[in-house]
Formats: sequence, C-alpha cells, structure tokens
Amino acid sequence: VSPAQPNLNPGQVDPAQPTPNPGQLNPGQPSPAERAGPPGGARTDATDVPSLQQPLALGELVGKPIVRIDVAALGDRWVIVSPVTSVELGEPLSHDAARRAMRELLASGNFARASAEAYLLPDGAALRIAVVPRRLIATIQIAGGALDRQNTLEAAGIAENGEITAAALAEIGPRVRAFYAEHGYPAAAVTVRAVDTDDRSQILLALDIEAGAPRVVSQRVFVADPRAHRELGSLKERYGLGVGARVDEPALAEADREMTELLRRSGFHDAEVSHRVLAVGPNNYLYVYLDPGARIVPAFDGNRAFDDDALEDALGLGETTETKPDDLADRLTAFYVARGFLDAKVTPSLGGEPDDPVRYLTFTIREHEQVRVTKRVFPCLTGELSPDDLGREIESFLEEDLPGADAFSMPDPRGISDLFGPTRGAGGRAKPVELIPAMTYAQETYERALKHLRDLYFSKGYLNAVVGPVSVLRATCSRRSPPGACIPEPVTERVTAQCRTDALGLPLPEPPVPAALTCRPDPARHIACAPEVTLRIPVHPGPQTRLYDLAFEGNKGFCGQPGLSERDRDFCAEERPFSERWLSEVADLKVGQPLSTLDLDAARLRILDAYRDLGYAFAEVRTAIEPSPDRTRARARFIVSERDRVMVTGIVVKGAVRTDEQLILRRVLLREGAPFRQSQARLSEERIATLGPFSSVSISLEDPEVPQKNKRVIIHVVEQLPQYLNPQIGFSTGEGVRFAFEYGHRNIGGLAIGLTMRVQLSYLFEFMVVDPAARRHYHELDDDDQLERRNTIAVTLPDIGLGPLVSLSLSGIDVRDNQLDFGFTKQALIPALTYRPRRAITTQLAVSTELNDVGFFQGAVGTEKRDILNQLRMPEGRTIALAQRIDASWDTRDTPFAATRGFLLSGGVEHVDAFDVFASGESQSDFPESHFLRFTGRVSGYIPLARRGPVLALSLSGGYIHPLVANSGTYPDRLFFMGGVDSLRSHLAESLYPADGLEEARDALSKNQDPEDDDVQISTDDIPRGGTVMVNPRAELRIPLTDLLQLGIFLDAGNLWIRAKNVNLDPRLLRYGLGAGLRVNTPIGPLAFDYGFNLAPREELDEIDGALHFSVGLF
Repeated sequence: VSPAQPNLNPGQVDPAQPTPNPGQLNPGQPSPAERAGPPGGARTDATDVPSLQQPLALGELVGKPIVRIDVAALGDRWVIVSPVTSVELGEPLSHDAARRAMRELLASGNFARASAEAYLLPDGAALRIAVVPRRLIATIQIAGGALDRQNTLEAAGIAENGEITAAALAEIGPRVRAFYAEHGYPAAAVTVRAVDTDDRSQILLALDIEAGAPRVVSQRVFVADPRAHRELGSLKERYGLGVGARVDEPALAEADREMTELLRRSGFHDAEVSHRVLAVGPNNYLYVYLDPGARIVPAFDGNRAFDDDALEDALGLGETTETKPDDLADRLTAFYVARGFLDAKVTPSLGGEPDDPVRYLTFTIREHEQVRVTKRVFPCLTGELSPDDLGREIESFLEEDLPGADAFSMPDPRGISDLFGPTRGAGGRAKPVELIPAMTYAQETYERALKHLRDLYFSKGYLNAVVGPVSVLRATCSRRSPPGACIPEPVTERVTAQCRTDALGLPLPEPPVPAALTCRPDPARHIACAPEVTLRIPVHPGPQTRLYDLAFEGNKGFCGQPGLSERDRDFCAEERPFSERWLSEVADLKVGQPLSTLDLDAARLRILDAYRDLGYAFAEVRTAIEPSPDRTRARARFIVSERDRVMVTGIVVKGAVRTDEQLILRRVLLREGAPFRQSQARLSEERIATLGPFSSVSISLEDPEVPQKNKRVIIHVVEQLPQYLNPQIGFSTGEGVRFAFEYGHRNIGGLAIGLTMRVQLSYLFEFMVVDPAARRHYHELDDDDQLERRNTIAVTLPDIGLGPLVSLSLSGIDVRDNQLDFGFTKQALIPALTYRPRRAITTQLAVSTELNDVGFFQGAVGTEKRDILNQLRMPEGRTIALAQRIDASWDTRDTPFAATRGFLLSGGVEHVDAFDVFASGESQSDFPESHFLRFTGRVSGYIPLARRGPVLALSLSGGYIHPLVANSGTYPDRLFFMGGVDSLRSHLAESLYPADGLEEARDALSKNQDPEDDDVQISTDDIPRGGTVMVNPRAELRIPLTDLLQLGIFLDAGNLWIRAKNVNLDPRLLRYGLGAGLRVNTPIGPLAFDYGFNLAPREELDEIDGALHFSVGLF
C-alpha cells in the first residue's frame, strides 16, 4: 500500500479494494488478491471458537502502533458494517488486538466468519478485518413444488432459524434444481428471494418452484439369465416401481435394495439387483438387471427328533438376509441345544455347480441323545440365599429364553399303548421330544443367569462375590453298555470345593474341573456320554459390605448466585439444597445397612433428578465405593459435575400444522428466563397430550447433546388425522348382533375441540333369550322397541379458561334399552366438567337433563305386578329428570382391559329429582316424583404372583340408593342389577333376583287381598330384579398358558336387596358363582369365554345351574 494513500476513518471500507462477486469464494474466504498483502504482512482468522493452533508470527509488525482499522464485507449483500470500538488507534499491534476486533464483530450476530490482516504503513500498522455478512432465516416460504418440503430444505442446506450468507444464497437454486432432477423433474425452475424484515438481522426466504413435467417410466424390462427366469417366476413382478412411475433415482435404488432382500429371503442367497434408465426421445426405458444366482434349497439329513418343516422355520430364511452356510448351521445348532440336544452337530454342504439355477444346501445332523440337567450343585455357598433360591433365579431365565411344552402336546404313544392296549403286536413307536427348560443346559442362557446372580449378590452387599463359571459334570458310558442304556465308567478323580481366599479374606475363583469328569462324545473314537449331567456352579459370596458413610464431591449449588427467583430464594432458605445433609436426604441410603449396588444406583438417579429438577439439565453424577481393607465397611461417594444451570431463552413448537400454537404453549409450565426443570417438562408433556389431537408429544432442549447455559426448548408434536370414520360390527350374548358407526373430528378450528357422533344399533334374536319370561316379554314388543339403540353426539372443549387441568364436554344421547323386566327410552343432555390433576386421578362433575319413558313388562298374574311395583316404590311412565353426579377415580393399573399390577379406587354420588309432567294416564305410578341419592364405589387390586406368571385379581364393589323423601320412588334405570360378566358370572346378564324380592312381592300383594285369603300366588314374572343395595366381591386367578392363551379361575359373590332394612352381609347368605374360562389375547384386549356355576340355585325362583359368557376385556 502506498504511503501516500489517504487515511481512512476507523470502520471505513477501502474503496480501492476489489469487491468479489457472489459465489466466487467459499463463505468467509478472501480472494487471492486479498490474501496477497503487502510485503511483511501477516494474517490471522477468528471464528466463534478461538483456534488453538500456533499463532502466525507478526515479524516486524510486532509492537507497531495501529494507525488504521478497515472492515471489509465480502459479497454483494448486507454490506453494512459497524466500526470497531474494542481496539483503539495507537494501540500496539498484537494477536490479541486482532482477536478482540473479530470477536466484537462476530458478537453482533451479523457476520458468519471473520479474518484479519495486518500490513505496514509509514507511521505504523494497518489492521484489516474481512467479514462475511450473514442473516438469520426467520421464515421459509415455498410456493409450488412437488416434493416433500423437509427434504427440499435439507437438499438446499437451509432451515428456519439457521444462518445464510450471500454465497450460500446463490447456491440454493442449483441445489434445489439438482434435487428435483435426481427425483425425476429434469426441467424444474427455481427462483430464490431474500426479503428483509423489520429486524435487520433476519430475512424471509421465499422459494418459487416450478417442477415441470415429470420424467416417467415408459416401459420396464427385466434382464436376467434365461435359466433364472423360470426360477424367479412371479417374484420379479414385485419390483417396487413400474410403468408410469417417476424416474426417481433414490426410489429406484431403494427398489433395488428391497428386491435384493426379497430374492435373498426367497432362497437366492447371492442375488444382486441393479438398474439403468435409458432415454430415447420422449420415452424412458427402465432396465432392471437381475442376477439371482442359484436358488438355494435347504435339505436335512439325520434329523429324527424334528421334521423338515420345524428345521426350516428354525433357519428363518424368509426373515433374514444372513444366509452363509456356516451361519445357518450355527442357527440349527442353537435350535437343537435350546431343546436339550447338547451334543448336536450340524455340518452344511452345498451341492451342485455355481452356474446351476438350483443348488441344494444339505445339513447333515448328528442329533445324539437329549441331555437332561438332573442336579445343580453350588460349592462354597453361604449366606442368606439357599440353593433353592439360586435355582429359582436360574430357572426364571431358562423359562424365558428356552422353548417349553405347549399347552396341548402329543403324549408318549408307548405310554398310551401300555395304558389302553394293545400290549402285543403294537410295533415300535417314536418317543416325542419333551421340552423342559429347567432341565436344559444352554450356555448363553446360563451366562445371563449367572450375571444376574452376581448382580443379585451385589445388590445384597456382597460386593466381592465370585459366581461361576459353570462346569458340566458328565459320566462317560462304558463300552459294555447295552443299546439305549449307559453304564458309567468308574472315575478315579474327584472334585472338592476349595473355597480359597486371598490375604484380605476375599474369595478366589475355584480351580477348573478335571477333564476326566467332563465327557464329550466322539463317535469316531466310540466315546459315548451319559444323557444326564450335573452342573457345578461355584458361589462364594465373601464378606458382606455395610455402608458406614456418605460423601459428596462437586456439589456447589446455586444459592449464592445473584438473580434468583423468589421461589428459589424460598427454597434455599428452607431446604438448603446441595448441602451434604440435603443430598443425603435425597439419596435416602441407610447407614449401617448392607451396601446394595442397586440402591446405590437408585440413589444416584434420585440425586440426578434433583439436580435436573432445579435446572441443571447437563449435570452428571457418578458413584464410587471406598471399601475398608477387610471389605466389611465402605463409604459411598457421589461425584457431581453440575455444569451451568440451563435457562430457557425461548419455546418453539414444531409439528403443529393444524393446531394453534398458543393453545399448546398455555399448557407449558416452563417459562422464558426461568430454569429448565425436568419435572415441569414431563408434566407439560402430559398436559399437552390430554388435548387429544396428538399421537405423541416430547419436550426437550435444542441440541440436547451440547451443554450450554442458555437453551431454547423444542416441543415436538405429531398430529393425528383430524377426522376419522370408524364402522364396527360386534356380537355379545347380552345384546346380540351390534352395529356401530362413529364419526369424529379431533381438532375443530385448530383449538383441539373434539366432536364425536356415534350411532349404535343392536338386535337380540329371540332364540338367544334364555329366560322364558324375558323371551315372552321380548316377543310381545313392537319391532321398533326390539331394536335397541344408543346414539350419541359429544363435543369436548379441552381449554375453557380454567387452566389445563379442567375440560368441558357436552353430550346428547338417545337410548332405547330392553331389560328383563322393563324397557326404557331416554333422551338426555349432559354437560360435564372434568378435573385431572394427575394422570392417575380424575374427578368429574356432570349435570343431566333427561326425558325418560319407562315401561314394566306385565307379569303372569296380570295387573298384580303394578301393585307390587307401587308397594316397592318403582315408578314407570314418562318423566323429566334432573340429575347431578360427582365421580372420582384413582387408577394405577398398567392396562385397563387386562391389568396385571396396580389398583383402581373409584366412587361417585348422584342426586336425582324426577317429575311426571306428562300425565301418563293408566300407566302412571303412585309415585309421580323421585328424589334420591345414589352412591357407588369400587376398589380393585392386581397382584402378580411371579414374573410373567399368574396374577391374582381382587375386586369389591357396592352401591346404595338413599331416598330423600318418604314417598320417593327409584326409577328402574337407576337400580342396581347383578348377573353377567361384570358382576356374577353364574347368572345371565342382570338376571339375579334380589334376596328379599320374593318376600317383598308377597307382602305387597297381601296388602291388596282379602286378609282371610292366605293363598297369595306369586310368579317370578312379578318380582322385579333390581335392588337399591348391592355388594359384589370378586376374585380371579389368571394363569398364562401361552403367549396367546390364558386360563382364568374365578369366584364371584354378591347379592341385591330391594330395601336397606333387609340387608344381611353374612357371607353364608351371599350368592356365589365358581367357574373357569379361556382368554385369547388380542390387540384390543383379551377375548374371554367364561362359564360360571351357580353353587346354590334357588328352586323357588327357577334359577339356572350356570351360565356361559363372552366378553372383551377383564375386570
């Protein structure tokens, strides 16, 4: 630079410097002319992270005063720059001064990169900073286009909230055009516009894409060896793309890969598939090159215990592409070993020539005899665990990993012949394979079981326990043994437990078992082994370690930091968090107790959760055990790496295409400027999920793998389809054939307002009505009344301004239902307010306005039934009812349809006022008004008796109706009924007569008859079946048979009473149903087929001896 060049103001761009064209340089790199500075010049670079490389030598520039500072923006966009203030004129030139200038410019957020140059001037040195301007992309708008938006943005290398430079802006168009050409749009046109916004640091990026005409396949041609065409058959037609498909190279490559896998699964183990597209004028010819190789057909020789089909299933050729002969042989060997054939050997042999279209892969199998584990010994075992305890732990792994006998298996035909005959001339019979996992030795399964035993001992404080290895003790058969029998050879060597310890008293591994005690069969040397083995598993627990102290390291905490919120200040004042005392309470480890590794890890997780709940999202907690020399005591040390407390700088919702983002954000507990608390994030996920339109919700930090003090929170939601149609057809023994049609909208107006309209019709055929009286009543009904219906329309509003825990629903229903004694029609409008403070806890307040029409079926004695109903205060006719109901439930079950653990506690109370305002005429009862309270409750518990084993289900439910006025009646649809799958399975649905029903009906008739007439005739048709008091205890044992089938053994009990004064809870007076059933597991819940026996049928009521039930789901 000439010394005569005029001086420039700080921050002014040198007009003599050439301006590079957009795209000429990589972003942030100067041109060759700029890199060639004056003699003696030096250059350094700056990025967001300072470079750790050796700085460039400044030479004669060191210490020269800075007399000039230039800032040059590269590119033709956003060239406005700011002056440098962190470096003053006259300051000595140094690397630090250059870095300060670059960091100041980068900190403004307007530049992506910066580089610095220095050169001599007559009176000092000049510092020149070259910067690459950038902008943040606030929004991306894509107009037109035919391909996926996200894939298009990834191909363009842009994203919302990402940065862009002038050079990168110029590359967007070519990248998108190349992306479209690759996917079959060779003539795509792309226009890119960057529009400035009110914020100078952000732009709106607009992409206008005209895809043009797609390039499609005109003809598909398969190219293969003529001999292979016959073997391929119709398989080649399953190639993914055909005529009319777009010439999409990634899709074609995926179709090649899928076709290759299909051929390999179909027996062509060496198949290769490729393609080529040839354009001839306007036509595009797709050539698919199929090189299937030989079709490999498996064959088996020497298999006696299992047929070819079972062995082919074991190979799994249709499910895997790993088809090397040795791998397949190993798979067959593992199949045999898992079924007790410990000595099985499988040798593969591939026949034929490489050019043959079909080759046979023959597996020669030497099965040997099935081997049984008859005994397990545990030398050196001491302590609280017995050999039986260890055996049960091992067998739990064997039962899980190894195949067992099916619920229905083939018996031994020789035993059947011996039992039923004939005993002579029956011929030879093959013995079926008996699968007993507990008596099978599989090395991999035992290794897993022994690792579990070590963990079990560690969890009990035996931190130096030595478990294993397993030694197989097996006798060698004498050559004098007769066929089918084994006479053991005498053994001179013996193995005894050493149980050695080191100088500190810690256990040492046992020496290996002598080879003479572990027979290995060798047919070539005529060595045969006994079919029974003993497993020797050394278990030396060693000393038990007890916890005597807790220590914490790295727990600094935040209470001394400035700017704490009022909540944090109160928390610090009351709890003194991160002190050793506070952390000890969080860890909840008891000093003096055995030091359990499981408890130690659980304490570590509790401490980690405590940190993350206070905003330390990137905290780490490690544990170390510091034992005493004799290993009887130990200190548990927690090493904490707190890192920075993470503060929320923004909350972004992603995936909410149809849903209002503000609706989602109102349910988020996290706030900008506040710490990111893990518990608040999880609770926010639950609250957002209750809106309804989403199939999944997750809340996480942006770039969760990168620790940073200030982070944005990203809410990812996946929306379901907003509308759905769901036709259903069903059948049950109580309702007959059922048809339902449901339409729903999950997200009206983007406000998560749900709309459900459902029409359900059911028809019960007369031959399905078992009760004679009910069949007669049903036959006398009109066709319209025989057709039962339940039509509903419901609107759900998840946000009504009362917070995210409260929702409102408004339902309208139209019901026609036929019971054994009566039929009723109801139209109702039901608004309900639901409050759900926790996932397991739900409360609801509902108000119902109903139009009811109830009609009792006439009894066998004619009008006498009306007299009974009047005396028992059971009205009928048309009424308007106003009801208010409060319900609450606490549900911790793992699944509502077939629970295996947890409990359910629920209860409710309903207040009903019913009035007859229609003057129903002759059918009008003597009780035109009803005013009562209806109480219900249920408690259920589920106890697993073994892992993946039987489950005991217990339930107790009850109900009581309390009249509020003396003459109040109870409408029959509010009465309690028993019988059926939901209560007493020894009776048909809702068919149980109340315990006092016969006496109450007789008393009611006697009041209207001549006092001198002692003969009061009562028919079962005249006795109403509902009651005002109900109790129903139930117990059921659910035993899994297979993954599909389950056996249930149940005992149901309970009773009904019409009047509360007659209640007698003496267990001897309850009604009992004992029975069993088979359950079939399905994705929608178990299908249950149950039969219950009536243990004490009442002959005076013509009760049946039992009932068969079918249902979906269990209580």
